[in-house]
Amino acid sequence: MVSINLDAENVDLMLLVLAHIVVAIIVGWLAGQLFNLTLGRLAQRTKNDLDSKLVKVSKRPLSVVVFIIVLQIARDKLSQFPHWVGSPVFDWLNDFIFVIGVVVASLWLVAVINTLIDWYLTNIAHRTKTALDELFLPLLRKVSSIIIYFLAITVILSHFNINVTGLIATAGVASLAIALAAQDTLSNMLAGFTILSDRPFREGDRIELASGIYGDVYHIGLRSTKILTRENTLVTIPNKDIANAVIINHMLPDGIYRISTTVGVAYGTDLHKVKAIIFDILKSLPEVLDEPKPTVFFLNFGDSSLDLSIRFYIADARHRRRVTDIVHMAIKDRFEAEGIEIPFPQRDVHIISHK
Repeated sequence: MVSINLDAENVDLMLLVLAHIVVAIIVGWLAGQLFNLTLGRLAQRTKNDLDSKLVKVSKRPLSVVVFIIVLQIARDKLSQFPHWVGSPVFDWLNDFIFVIGVVVASLWLVAVINTLIDWYLTNIAHRTKTALDELFLPLLRKVSSIIIYFLAITVILSHFNINVTGLIATAGVASLAIALAAQDTLSNMLAGFTILSDRPFREGDRIELASGIYGDVYHIGLRSTKILTRENTLVTIPNKDIANAVIINHMLPDGIYRISTTVGVAYGTDLHKVKAIIFDILKSLPEVLDEPKPTVFFLNFGDSSLDLSIRFYIADARHRRRVTDIVHMAIKDRFEAEGIEIPFPQRDVHIISHK
């Protein structure tokens, strides 16, 4: 380190520098006020508040920039005086200006990024059809702040001829260690980004996994996806597992769901009449869609009945069981009213006695 000889000339120089610092602070403050009066008023006339927010976070950094410029001009002027040439005060002043400049630049850059992200989340993100913005942008804000501050510290240390190679190497090793320790978490996060961007399902969709889990998507997070089953049980599945699973989405592409069921009538029953009754029932129920049209097929000759296959469509797969119950009850009541028999299996048992 360079020692300072506090003789009379250096003391006078330091006092003069302090006076210039005070003047630079005043000039910088005035510049900030002028900046706010001019651009601030213009920003208020725009259609959104982003311009006003950017002006607000830029006012103080601009004042510091003007402060640095005035101080640098004063430093250059003072260093030309013969009896102050080579004074260590100028080296200290250079270091002071450099550190202030780097710190203010990093703080301003972080503030601008945070302002842009906050504005986007408030005004734009809710209009998109994915939750990727809400999950990714806060993470981007934290990561960008860490990177900017790390670079600022590295630049400042390099200015003072401090070897930062070890610091960078340590940071790299630490990052690798963290990545290995959090391997599962990172895998889940990457899978979460894949799910949110590819969108094989959305929150509220009714899905079915190959593992047998069946329910509504309750929440899609960066690390896991939560599914609310029909038993009102919340199941949490890591994203890396659900991203590689076979998924049946009953709500895509349009949510229309086909229900298939069968009914048997006794031999000798008029099947034309049975079909007409079933079509009439399906047409009268508001839960059953007119398009695509319902279908009724004579399926096969059963052991005890003539079996018919009934297929119809509903608008929401989540109502499958409820609508199936409504259709079954309506068919049973109508068959009973029309005297149409729904047989049950019968077996003839022959007993042979041996004397």
